[in-house]
Amino acid sequence: MKKLVRLTIALGVALAALGVPAAAQKRQVEPIDVANPRTQEWPDEVVEAFARIPVLHRGRVKPMSTVAGFRMLNTNGKRKFEIVEGTKLPTAGEKLTPTEWFLDVMLFPEQARHYEIFVVNDSDALEAVGLRFENRKRRDRYSYAQLESARDKIEEEARRAGSKESRNRSRIEGQIYDLRNNMIEYEIVESTLSSLVTSIGSSPSERLLRTFPEGGNGAQFSSSSAIVHWDELKGWATEAEDQDAFSEEIRPLNNGLMAAIGRARFALATVPPAELENETWRTPGEVFEAAITPEITNPGASELELIDRFANVWLARGSVETAGPAILEASKAAEAAAEARGEFAKIPVEIGYYDRNFFTNALVFFLLGFLAIAFSWMAPTNRWVPLGSRVATILGAVYVIWGVTVRCLLLGRPPVATLYETILFITAIAVVVCLIAERMTKERMALGVGAALGAAGMFLASRYEVLEAGTQGDTMGGLVAVLNTNFWLATHVTTVTMGYAAGLLAAALGHVWLSMRLYTAFANKGPDMAPEKREWFRRFGRILYGVLCFGLLFSVIGTILGGVWANDSWGRFWGWDPKENGALMIVLYELVILHARMGGYIRDFGVALLSVVGGSIVAFSWWHVNHLGVGLHSYGFTSGIIETLTVYYVLVFAFTALSLIGWSIFLRPRRTVEAA
Repeated sequence: MKKLVRLTIALGVALAALGVPAAAQKRQVEPIDVANPRTQEWPDEVVEAFARIPVLHRGRVKPMSTVAGFRMLNTNGKRKFEIVEGTKLPTAGEKLTPTEWFLDVMLFPEQARHYEIFVVNDSDALEAVGLRFENRKRRDRYSYAQLESARDKIEEEARRAGSKESRNRSRIEGQIYDLRNNMIEYEIVESTLSSLVTSIGSSPSERLLRTFPEGGNGAQFSSSSAIVHWDELKGWATEAEDQDAFSEEIRPLNNGLMAAIGRARFALATVPPAELENETWRTPGEVFEAAITPEITNPGASELELIDRFANVWLARGSVETAGPAILEASKAAEAAAEARGEFAKIPVEIGYYDRNFFTNALVFFLLGFLAIAFSWMAPTNRWVPLGSRVATILGAVYVIWGVTVRCLLLGRPPVATLYETILFITAIAVVVCLIAERMTKERMALGVGAALGAAGMFLASRYEVLEAGTQGDTMGGLVAVLNTNFWLATHVTTVTMGYAAGLLAAALGHVWLSMRLYTAFANKGPDMAPEKREWFRRFGRILYGVLCFGLLFSVIGTILGGVWANDSWGRFWGWDPKENGALMIVLYELVILHARMGGYIRDFGVALLSVVGGSIVAFSWWHVNHLGVGLHSYGFTSGIIETLTVYYVLVFAFTALSLIGWSIFLRPRRTVEAA
């Protein structure tokens, strides 16, 4: 123990020493010079009110905070941003939440454009569009202002990359394509409020000034006012003798309105329809377009009134004191409009879901549980450390199950419809099974495996969430058509996913069993060991065997139910689809293991070794077949997944090969030749 402490201190000193030159070489921060910076932090009540504004985004009504969180995650790679010291901004050093960042982008755009928030994973992507920055890391973050000079080149290269399928793009092409999309999304957010206003110019005609008195002295006002007077303006156009002079008269007013309509395609849909039977929310620009297009249903007064509230937020920009009350008023109006349609009830629930950070907290508890159980292996007589590990692992499992349950309430369906959700579900099942096994055996090993799997699952979920932010914009997005049925989600998909969980848990237990058995054989220079140790391995092998039986049961039931579903949906029970073949591979492989064990062809070592290989088969069926680009279960291509799976396959192969070598050296039965 003393050696371990000394080693830890030495490593700390070495890392600190290495950090000194790194800190000395840190890039100097350039000051930000803007005409009207934000001089104080956003009040909590203003941030909370803005976060509650409902938005229809990617097919689902969600709070503004969710849109902001995933937009920042996709742009920045994380859900936090700090205005670094040295920028000379009044709020330097402030840590922004996604909602606060959205507020700055919308209401202090000049300042927000200097936030270095666009993550670029390889500086070669910037050089490909003619940008070069000194004293930068290969993976670094940049501001919109720094990238703006190459905006046209980025667009050109991104369009060229977009003409190819995502799997055929080079690494640099993929990064440029993603950067362009992030810049477009940023521009949409920036114009969300600014596009709601227009003006009548600095020298308006008398009748324009009488009609729009709020536009005097070139002041901007809500475009909704122009919509209210649209019929009157059309009358002017009909009566005008000189159409050119009339066009010049209303040019500023018309340009402002056309700007809003021009941004309508991708803007945030914040306006619910006045008719309750209509489910389609519209962007303010689409509302304006409907008002001036006879073929489209005219907007209701409530829609225009809500847009007025949002326009007032933009008109109150320039200081937190003036913008705050306007935001509170707009939020209240948006909330009332959504409540009238029965579409607001889940907004506070979703805000609470993300505020509680269920899966981040679960990761922390799982890591604490694993560290505690690892420490208990060094101090086997201490009974408090294993208890602490058990409590931490249980709390981690509670957080995962709690988070998954809230997702079910929000979405109104089982939690296994997307790959992200299956990570959470499989992790929860694996940890719960390990806790049950630990309760039955009290060997501390199942507890350690459960904590390790929980931490690994939560880490994988956090990494995949970043990918989902880029491709889906949310981890609670819409479903592919074949999954739009709660009955089959609750039966086939849930059941077969439980089979995946058991197969992966068996693979993890197999890794542990083999590692410890080979270590024991290496330490003893052969297969002999103490009777109590042999009994321990026998009990551990029994746990592994039980998990395999559990996995086979649910895999068989899930596969059969999948065939019934296929017959109901596609008119055939079995079609040799890659996903179907993957499920069948799991069933057949686990049957082979169990029959070989029952027939005496393999023992505990063979069961563990084959279970390790079985983990790669489960991974192939669970993830790989979805990215083959063929079959009815191909849900698109996600960059990086195939590469990660390939690494996993290679590691499984290497571990299997090393285990076989260890078996041949230390555990293989030796034949003795008797003397004649």
